[in-house]
Amino acid sequence: MPIADMQTALEFVSQNWSLFLADAGMVIVSLVLIEGLLSVDNALGIAAMASHLPKHQQKAALRWGLIGAYLFRGIALALVSWLMHNEWVKWFGAIYLIYLACDHLQFKKNVHEESAASAAAKTAGKGFIATICSIELMDLSLSLDNVVAAVGVVAGSKGIPEELHIWVVCLGVFIGIAALRIVAGWCIDIIARHPILGHVAFVLVGFVGFVMTVSLVLESAWDIHWHMSVGPKFAIIVAIVALSICYEKYAGLHTALRPLVIVFRALCTAFAVTVHTIVTPWKLFTKKA
Repeated sequence: MPIADMQTALEFVSQNWSLFLADAGMVIVSLVLIEGLLSVDNALGIAAMASHLPKHQQKAALRWGLIGAYLFRGIALALVSWLMHNEWVKWFGAIYLIYLACDHLQFKKNVHEESAASAAAKTAGKGFIATICSIELMDLSLSLDNVVAAVGVVAGSKGIPEELHIWVVCLGVFIGIAALRIVAGWCIDIIARHPILGHVAFVLVGFVGFVMTVSLVLESAWDIHWHMSVGPKFAIIVAIVALSICYEKYAGLHTALRPLVIVFRALCTAFAVTVHTIVTPWKLFTKKA
């Protein structure tokens, strides 16, 4: 990054420090919330993958899982900062986030139990080193999800200069990782009391992907440069979490919104099935090759 650009960004911050702090604070809280909820599945997966190890090795496996999460997210952030101005990368990231949400929210049963059982089955009987390798591969696959979502959250901020976007994203993602590992047990207890939060994370990811897609469509089709500002984005994220908890807690609201939820999940199923139909022949071709 040119020094002049960084100096200009820092001058903007010094002149608009209250706006910068407000936007940066909302972005970081949003990222910590999304990272924390998304990483609950990650934590459950790591615990399941390490469950066959002796007790003293389980702690070491969790520690290496944390190291891998930081390392691979750092690599992903570096790549995103380099590629974030490429149009095709933005399109891929936006559609990927929508697919990730739809794939989780489509009509299927026992998502968490199946994923945890699958993770445990894949590592059962493996030694310590092989288990660590499996955990690191999972960290690598999840890094893209988190980082692309983080870039979508910070986009459109008026109080954060573009030159500082990557630093705010890094801070929010890393705080989220650390917070989750520190309070992993507490987060899992919260999910146990409010199972819907395990799905809310993917609703938030889908929302970020949808906003990114709308922005890209407006820009490519009508040359309209629009990004949802951080304030409304943060408010919607908080509202989704609050409404989801109320939906789970109050039977009347659950009954009233059930038709909308069914339609929403049907759309998610249609999108996920379409993507699978397109991708499956390519997977079979690459396997044969």
